[in-house]
Amino acid sequence: MRAGALTLAVLAFSVWCGGPLPAADFDKEFLRKPWGAGLAEFPEHVNVGGSGKIAYYMNPKQAYTIFDAQVSNLVYGFFDEKFFAVFADLEAIDTYSAIKHRIQQRLGIPKISMETRGALTTHSWMVGDTRIKMKYSDATGAMKLSFYYMPLASRANAEMQKELDAEPPEPLYPLSAIRQKEAVELLDLFSY
Repeated sequence: MRAGALTLAVLAFSVWCGGPLPAADFDKEFLRKPWGAGLAEFPEHVNVGGSGKIAYYMNPKQAYTIFDAQVSNLVYGFFDEKFFAVFADLEAIDTYSAIKHRIQQRLGIPKISMETRGALTTHSWMVGDTRIKMKYSDATGAMKLSFYYMPLASRANAEMQKELDAEPPEPLYPLSAIRQKEAVELLDLFSY
């Protein structure tokens, strides 16, 4: 009887914290929120940043359970006010390891990529149209878990690239007004 009550309490706590995250639904939703859902479906979330058509929101009043591990903050990404991504910074290596282990149990061996810049290792899985990434930086110790709904994420990436391309390039050697005047005088001196 006590075991049944304990199981019921754990189940109720799990539902209150966002519930377990079944792998079968990643291609359709994240924590009962469908990919592509409008921003209006997230009234409890507050804006924490963004640029252009991309905005980031979080619900500071809610704790989450993802792959049986507690995550304190989830950042929800929106492109053109449509839900497309979720990001979580992981604070403990044992949480990172436990989540990675559970994902591998459910989804198999990930694609692994390594970058020397920042000593970054990325584990990546695909479930339908959803990409799951886990990143670990040996240089800083930073750990991140991300979910991307690729039909919207690729449009968001294209928008970010367009914004980057529209910005003028930074000068290689910025000159002060005085140094610019001296440079122009030198050019005049050497022009025949």
